[in-house]
Amino acid sequence: MDPERRPLRFDYNDENFRQGAETHALDGSILLPEFRDVHPHVADRLAVLRAAPVLDMGCGPTRLGTLLDAHGVPWVGLDASINRLRLGHGPRLLGDASRLPFPDGTFGAVTALYMLYHFEDPLIPIREAFRVLRPGGLFAACAPSRFDEPEIAGFMPPQPLDTFDSDIAPELIGTVFELAGIDIWDMSLFRFTEREALRTHLIARGTRPHVADDIATRVGFPLWLTKRGATVWGRKPEP
Repeated sequence: MDPERRPLRFDYNDENFRQGAETHALDGSILLPEFRDVHPHVADRLAVLRAAPVLDMGCGPTRLGTLLDAHGVPWVGLDASINRLRLGHGPRLLGDASRLPFPDGTFGAVTALYMLYHFEDPLIPIREAFRVLRPGGLFAACAPSRFDEPEIAGFMPPQPLDTFDSDIAPELIGTVFELAGIDIWDMSLFRFTEREALRTHLIARGTRPHVADDIATRVGFPLWLTKRGATVWGRKPEP
């Protein structure tokens, strides 16, 4: 991989990230009510296409699994963090997406939502997803854009690119799968009216607390943040 890319976005043991993630969207910010993030859209599409069972790589607190339950779609979750697994429910196990503990051709769909940037080489878990999918199976991965939240980009300290983002996702996934669609989001989504709300939001997205403090004292309020990214779909070819 390009040496200018950073291998990990978050430390799974970072208590600040855990607390921030638990309070995200409950922190005094205003979230557009019509925005449903990617999880409901992914769950809906998998249910309509009857792509099952589903492996949710990096399942965390099993948000996707809860939605799949509502559709009656069988699933299993996998995550490398025992602390994040404890926040969830249902069938899930501790494991590494770069070495999936499943035989070839086990699943009808594999998802990797907001998690491939944790890998130094995201092609490794992408290839593992391909291996455990049945022919014709679906793969869905999402990530923010490197141009996410442009309103505060000028306040952020220089940092290397993530190893996976929505700008390079089609190219990377297309080297392994047949591309089956790209769902792009680009909208002014969060409105902040106070410093502490923005600080909590920044920590939840992985910004170190001292950097979040600095940014929150330098920007003007009210502040809208534009969210940019995409869900990229791939399909394992039929024989």
